[in-house]
Amino acid sequence: MTSVTIFIGRFMPVVVLTLMGYTCYVFVYLICVNKLIKENQFITQAIIYLVFYFLFFSMSIISYLRILFRKPGSPPIGPKPDTPLSQQLNTENTETTPISSPKLSRPTSTISNKFQIPFTLHRFNPATNPNNTSNSDALLPVESNLIKSQPTTAATNTNVMASSSIHSDQPTSVVIPMPSTFVCKRDGRVRWCETCNYVKPDRCHHCSECNRCILKMDHHCPWVNGCIGFRNYKYFYLFIAYTAIYADFVLAATIPIVVVQLNSSSAKKDLDVQFVITTVLGFIFGLLLTGFTLVHTAYILQNRTTIETLSYRTRTYNLRVQFDTENPLNYGVSVTRPGENLWNLGWKQNWKMVMGDKWWLWFVPFGNPPGNGLSFPFNNATHNRLVDEARRQSISQEERMNNMVQQAQSQSGRGGRR
Repeated sequence: MTSVTIFIGRFMPVVVLTLMGYTCYVFVYLICVNKLIKENQFITQAIIYLVFYFLFFSMSIISYLRILFRKPGSPPIGPKPDTPLSQQLNTENTETTPISSPKLSRPTSTISNKFQIPFTLHRFNPATNPNNTSNSDALLPVESNLIKSQPTTAATNTNVMASSSIHSDQPTSVVIPMPSTFVCKRDGRVRWCETCNYVKPDRCHHCSECNRCILKMDHHCPWVNGCIGFRNYKYFYLFIAYTAIYADFVLAATIPIVVVQLNSSSAKKDLDVQFVITTVLGFIFGLLLTGFTLVHTAYILQNRTTIETLSYRTRTYNLRVQFDTENPLNYGVSVTRPGENLWNLGWKQNWKMVMGDKWWLWFVPFGNPPGNGLSFPFNNATHNRLVDEARRQSISQEERMNNMVQQAQSQSGRGGRR
């Protein structure tokens, strides 16, 4: 069933382009050509108006088209319960982002957070990991749901690897590359999307309207009939910024003409209602989009999304620090403080994380943000503190077993003395 937002969103691009086209007709033809050039002979003023107008107009249109034809980015879709794993993993999907090492400059920290070494989040395959078969029953049930009893083949078009068991009666391990430090649930489980059947990377959220997980999701925007996320947020920001400048410019240019016509003796005869409509549109969209641009500028400089900002004063994150990639149980979980921003790198670096490293591409709707949307650099001081906390409260599986054995021996010794 199509939601109201999706239904309305289908017509929004037509509405936006129609409004832009109408204001272009009024400003260029009626105001600049007819009014300024033909009627008043203000050729220089008209040329200056047209140069600035088409600069802002073209950048706004290009940015909007880039949003429409650029997906925000999504993690790979996992195998569905009723579909063989090999068929799901080999399904081509150009909208997903393959897991690979992001090219990000990360501050020096104790534990690296890059996608470097894949470790098994699911039950170990006894055939491929004979020394760790005892870990299979200790892993959380949710992290074992993808285990299939039938053998599967490795994927060829993604970095998600499925290793087949030598014996068909043994479970298959699904190996998913994960960073050694990532946001998790309270008990240390990975953030999992049951709809997409896949791990939700940091800052990734499932959009109920698009029915997909969106990388670094900011919000679902009906004006573009889709989500704003990692790959198209820069274009969205440039669109609202240039459209705000465009609307303010049109407002400033049409107000003097409307005022002169209202003050003339034949105001009712000379006043063109289309000038008034354009002025009103410029005022409404200029006011709204200027405020919207200022808000999102603050978001960029703070390295926050709209979703993260809604509850940032009270929200806390659980951070899982994996100390041993060979042993999924050897990890610690630490919690951020309320209002603490894990990804605040300073306003300069925060700006580059959205607009890119090349300054000459900051204000043009081209270029890509650094990384792949699956992993983001943490604030160095916050990250190191959380890693230290996780290390203090983390005990390896072997130590846990030793403690259990010692406790059992001490209890049995007490029982024997009685």
